[in-house]
Amino acid sequence: MFQIDRSYIDHISLESIQGKIWDIRTDYKNDPTLPTIEKYDITEDAFEVYLEKKQKFEDFKDSWKKYRFLILCIAFVIPVALFSLFIKDTHLAIYAYATGMLLCTVIYLTYLLIEAKKAKQFRDNPYESFINALLSWDENNHS
Repeated sequence: MFQIDRSYIDHISLESIQGKIWDIRTDYKNDPTLPTIEKYDITEDAFEVYLEKKQKFEDFKDSWKKYRFLILCIAFVIPVALFSLFIKDTHLAIYAYATGMLLCTVIYLTYLLIEAKKAKQFRDNPYESFINALLSWDENNHS
């Protein structure tokens, strides 16, 4: 198998969905069993734009997974710190904890709503059908 020079695509992680699709389409472009983009009535430019959007969405989800505990901890600590600075009554500490939990819940639900809204555009379209066909073709040929 020949090795492709990938020095000009340093911005694409080869472990990403964009990198996997790029690898499959370039490494096996002469294979007659490879699903072709023409069967799905997609243009090459539109597919590249869609794949870039999908990769940005995957990166968004990965960054949330990476920093979610830090974000939620900071959101919990801020109300507790503010309450402890300005209110000296120990009976009101429960309000600080409740406010921190409420803020964490609001942040988490906001993230879920944003993710659901963004994920909606990546369902049941010809681009996803083509991506799934390529990935299943690659899995079937390498298993």
